[in-house]
Order: sequence, then structure tokens, then C-alpha cells
Amino acid sequence: MNTATHYENANFLRELAESLPRIHPQSNQGQAALLQRLADDELAQAQHDEWVRAKVVAARADNRPTFSTNEITARLDARYERLISASR
Repeated sequence: MNTATHYENANFLRELAESLPRIHPQSNQGQAALLQRLADDELAQAQHDEWVRAKVVAARADNRPTFSTNEITARLDARYERLISASR
């Protein structure tokens, strides 16, 4: 499901909650509150999806040099050895 769908669902649920007393006069406030809560959940999901997509775009745009796992391990090992040697 994409972000636009979450926003559409949220709007639909809010409109339904507002129209519920007219559509179903026997309904209670709890049902409208549930629809509002579901709309809030859809909105939160849309915002989370946007946040994740922004993070992915930023990560892909990052042009810093990449290191392999072996290079990182070697750098950490060397740093560890320097710290151990310095503390002696």
C-alpha cells in the first residue's frame, strides 16, 4: 500500500465518522471514535512511510566512500589495538 492510499483511507474514515450519525442513527459515539482512531492510524502509517522513503533517498544520495565488512573489521581491530597499547 502506498502513501497516497493511506491518506485516502484516513480521509474516508474521517468522513465516515462524521457522517455516521446521519447514516446510522442508532450508532453510538464509540463507533465514531473507533473510526477516528483508525483514521489516525492510517495517517500515522502514511507519515511513517514518507519518513522511511526520505531516509532511503538520503541514503542513496550519500556519496561518502563505502567500506567492505572486512575493511571495517580491520579498522576496528586496529583501533582496539591502539587503545589497548595506549592504556598499558
